[in-house]
Amino acid sequence: MMKQQSSAAAARMRILDAQDRESWDEWLSAWRRCANGDMFSHPAYLVDRAESGQTPLAAEFDDGRGSRVLFAFLLRRIDSDVLGRSSVAQKFFDITTALYYGGPLCSLADGTEEATLLETFWDRFRQWARSQRIVSEFHRENPVSGGLSSYPGQRIEQAGHVVKELGGRTEADLLGDTSKSFRRSVRKAEAAGINVIVDETGERLDDFLDLYYATMDRNHASARFYYPREFFDMLNTSLAGRVAYLYALDNGRPISAELVAYCAEIGYSVLGATEESSLRTGVNSLLSHQAFLYAQTRGIKHYVLGGGVTNAADDSLLRYKLSMAKSGLRSYFTAQQVIDEERYIRLSSGHSCNSTFFPTYRSDCSCGYGDQIADSESKR
Repeated sequence: MMKQQSSAAAARMRILDAQDRESWDEWLSAWRRCANGDMFSHPAYLVDRAESGQTPLAAEFDDGRGSRVLFAFLLRRIDSDVLGRSSVAQKFFDITTALYYGGPLCSLADGTEEATLLETFWDRFRQWARSQRIVSEFHRENPVSGGLSSYPGQRIEQAGHVVKELGGRTEADLLGDTSKSFRRSVRKAEAAGINVIVDETGERLDDFLDLYYATMDRNHASARFYYPREFFDMLNTSLAGRVAYLYALDNGRPISAELVAYCAEIGYSVLGATEESSLRTGVNSLLSHQAFLYAQTRGIKHYVLGGGVTNAADDSLLRYKLSMAKSGLRSYFTAQQVIDEERYIRLSSGHSCNSTFFPTYRSDCSCGYGDQIADSESKR
């Protein structure tokens, strides 16, 4: 894709390609201005998460008055319509974002309203997208920052995600917002002499990978969750100082681990793992509790635990996360917009499955949600 630039008034929009060295540097500069350390919009994260046929791009918008917008996304070629027929002679594309959350991020000048800035951004972005034969766009909204009514498409509410509120809370407050079974498990693990250490550099990555891959095997996890070592090396390098590994040790031996990421006042529980023989020791609960306390030392006010494996309110993983944060259920939305209505209808023509999958032309009718849900990790 070629760089595009709008010229009306003093505002401009640039499309940055992570495969171009100059664009990479500009993307990093925009990330530092707008993203407050958000891992999901860093160019290295997008490059690592891009699958075959996906191009990591970012739109940087400058309103000419000191406010900026950064929107990182994956551009995908549309190879066929919903019936599997080769789509068209011309190339058409659509947009998605990498797991877990996406959407535009803003840096606001004094006197600028975010809703107004984003309304202008989306107008410019849609102009560019139509010129590049982009049919649709989809992203998952962050349950902390959320979305605004200025979004030009639909915001679809999904099963909630869990956010542990840490700001201004004592340790007693944090424990009081958990289930009785969670508190009992914490006490059990403490009585057993299990202690927790923090690795902020990835020095003990081998210990994490041993636990993590064994956990994935035990849970028969999807191949997409077998993150290679290079993924963690990327985090340790590109997001140095913004990620940490917490390990629960039993007589010096790691039996459970958690990877967490930090972005301004938001923390994320990214991945976790526990050896099978230790599942009943209460170590999971102790490690999570200690992760909350450590996050507080980093100035984190909102600790995102994410959602369930399925897009259902009674999902077992979602219920487990709520045991750590009884008041933590937050509304969670996905956002979707059709940019080229005529082409979207053509690509979706002949679809008969009653599915909520978006975009319809990528639906195989084997899943009721597809792009709609934030694919949660198979944890513990």
